[in-house]
Amino acid sequence: MSRKEAVLLVSRALAIIQLITALDELTYFPNRIIALLHHAQHDSVLPPSNVHTYFSTYFTLNDRVELAFLCVRTAAFLILAVVFWNCGPWIERVLLSKSEDQEESAGA
Repeated sequence: MSRKEAVLLVSRALAIIQLITALDELTYFPNRIIALLHHAQHDSVLPPSNVHTYFSTYFTLNDRVELAFLCVRTAAFLILAVVFWNCGPWIERVLLSKSEDQEESAGA
C-alpha cells in the first residue's frame, strides 16, 4: 500500500467519523425544538410579570442560541466529512508531514 493510498484510507475514516458525529448531533434537534416551543408557548399563556418575563426571555433566548449553535456545529461536521471524503491535495499535505514527503523524494 502506497502512502497516497494510506492517506486516502485515513481521510475516508476521518470522514466517516465526522459523519457519525453529525448524525449524533442531529439527535439533539427534537429536544432543543421542543424546549424552544415550550418556553415560547408559556409566553402566550401566562399573564406578564417581571419575574416571568425575565425567565421566559432568558430561556427562549438560551434555547435559540443553543439551537443556532447546534445547527452550525452539525453543518461544520458535515462540511468536514465532505472535505475529508474527497481527500484533496490540501488534506494530503496535512496528513503527510513534510519530512515524509522529503524522504520519499530523496529516496526516488
